[in-house]
Amino acid sequence: MISLSNECYYIIFNNFRHDYKNLFSCALVNRHWCRIIIPILWSEPGHHFKDIKLIRILFLTLNAEEQSSLIPFELTLPIHSKLLFEYASYITSINSYLYDGIKNWLRYERYWYLSYEQKRVLICVFECLIIMLLRTSKNLKHLYFLYKSFYNQIIFENLYNSNVLNSLELYDHSIGNEEGKMLAKFLCKNSMLTSLKLCGNNEHCHFYKNGGKELTGALCKNNILKILNLQKFIIISEVGKALADMLYMNTTLISLDLSHNFFNLIRPKRGDIAFADAFKNTSLKDLNLQSNNFGSEVGNALANVLYKNNTLNSLNIGDNKFGSEVGKAFANALYKNITLVSLNISINKLESKGGIAIANALGNNNTLISLNISSNNLGSGGKAFANTLCKNTSLKDLNIQWNYLGSEVGKSLAVALCKNNTLISLNISNNLRESGGKSFVNALCKNTALTSLNLGDNYLRTKGGEALANALCKNTTLISLDINRNFLNPEGGKALADVLCKNATLISLNINDNHLGLEGGKTFANALCKNTTLTSLNLGHDYLGSKGGIALAIALCKNTTLISLNISGNKLGPKGGKALADALCKNTTLTSLDISDNDIGSKGGNALADALCKNTTLTSLDISDNDIGSKGGNAIADALCKNTTLTSLNIQKNRINFKIKSNNKNIEILQ
Repeated sequence: MISLSNECYYIIFNNFRHDYKNLFSCALVNRHWCRIIIPILWSEPGHHFKDIKLIRILFLTLNAEEQSSLIPFELTLPIHSKLLFEYASYITSINSYLYDGIKNWLRYERYWYLSYEQKRVLICVFECLIIMLLRTSKNLKHLYFLYKSFYNQIIFENLYNSNVLNSLELYDHSIGNEEGKMLAKFLCKNSMLTSLKLCGNNEHCHFYKNGGKELTGALCKNNILKILNLQKFIIISEVGKALADMLYMNTTLISLDLSHNFFNLIRPKRGDIAFADAFKNTSLKDLNLQSNNFGSEVGNALANVLYKNNTLNSLNIGDNKFGSEVGKAFANALYKNITLVSLNISINKLESKGGIAIANALGNNNTLISLNISSNNLGSGGKAFANTLCKNTSLKDLNIQWNYLGSEVGKSLAVALCKNNTLISLNISNNLRESGGKSFVNALCKNTALTSLNLGDNYLRTKGGEALANALCKNTTLISLDINRNFLNPEGGKALADVLCKNATLISLNINDNHLGLEGGKTFANALCKNTTLTSLNLGHDYLGSKGGIALAIALCKNTTLISLNISGNKLGPKGGKALADALCKNTTLTSLDISDNDIGSKGGNALADALCKNTTLTSLDISDNDIGSKGGNAIADALCKNTTLTSLNIQKNRINFKIKSNNKNIEILQ
């Protein structure tokens, strides 16, 4: 083996930092590699925090004082000889999964408490581990806190004095007077923090007057922070105005998220316009103002800002009840603006006039790449978008779903798709009628750019399904297709299934709720025996019945490419359930399976339990609402003692009168 310097090894192994499985295998090669790889593996545990083994290692790192803080809860902490590595010292990022890992450990060790007590224990254990990590690791860059753990005096003092943190997330608490003061104090001292996220809960989390002013005052002075999120708070007018003043003065923020807040006392006459004017800020590149119910006056002010702004790249103003006149104002801004590449203006009651104005503006705009204008009741105004798509050469992603466009607009869009060669992703679900849908799918024979298309709920019916099948025979670019709820019926489904035997480009297909029936199910099963490209298939609620389930099971024994399969709500019954279970004993590629709501009963449950003892590839299984009962539940519980690959199991609504547990520390069970 060629000997390299440690620096070279580190660079090589660091490139595989997110490929945990292979990196761990490399760590087993020799001690030298192990010493280099372990710090990399432990630097960002991510979802591995949910693993009880990792939690136990963290417990082993607690000192006597930290352990003593948990004595009141009578927890039996793990005991072990000295650890081979100082694992905790390598951790640089703590996320929400640490809470999940502690919960998993408490459940596994059978520490059951009343709901309030359980929450208190969880918080205390979390705070204890954070205190240990702050003591052992000098490289913590990102921290996540739920409730008020950040304000624990020991934790706060450690963070205040460390000055290494560059990302902080605080969830589910109000910003009161004391919290505001402490946050302000931390922001004034810390010279590394570049990202701050404060997320409340609209029902009870407030930005109080004094606390809000303390925080915004500190933000006015801060010239380090680049990313700021303030979500799901009830914000009173004084705090809103203080935020506006801060934004007007700030010159360093690049990304700002103020979505889903309730500005309950901010009205135009009380400073709302000043709040909108604050976005004259010239450093912001990404702004999210979704779901704030701002209304038309603030909308007009924002449009006026966008007209003059030359720095913003991404703007989300969805669900703000702007109305058609504001739509016109934003259209006017799009004529002038040359920097915006992404705009979400969905759910804003733009209607036909507002939609036409924006569509016309896109005919002249050559910078916008992504547009979401869904749920705006555009109606016939959608025809303007068809005309625009014939000219526009920059738009790559268009979401125009739920706009009641009708068949005539569908035909116009079909003509546009034959000419447009830049649009890559299009969502036009819940819009057309049979004739418009058929014209639209015919356009796929000529279009050579689209890779993702959502045509869900458009009443294509059998003829539309056959037209779509014909188009897919000629189209060589589409890789993702969603045609759920289109009443294709067995004949339309059969036509599409026949195409899958030949099509070599489609990777994902959603044909949920299309009344395919047994015959349609059999043709898809036959297609799966021949198709070698499809990795995701949704056949939910298609009336396949037990025989259709058996046909699919046979296909799964032969197919070697499908990774995800949804066949929920198909009345498979015990026979269909058993056939699929038998297939899982042979299939080695499927990782996700949804067979919920299929009445497989205890026999189907027992068969699935046997399959779980043998299958080594499935990671996600949904068998909810199947009337498995306690007998089937017992069999599943026994199987989980042997299965080591499943990470997600949904077994809700099955009349199982006991709690299912697993020896697999990584599995999440919904019951």
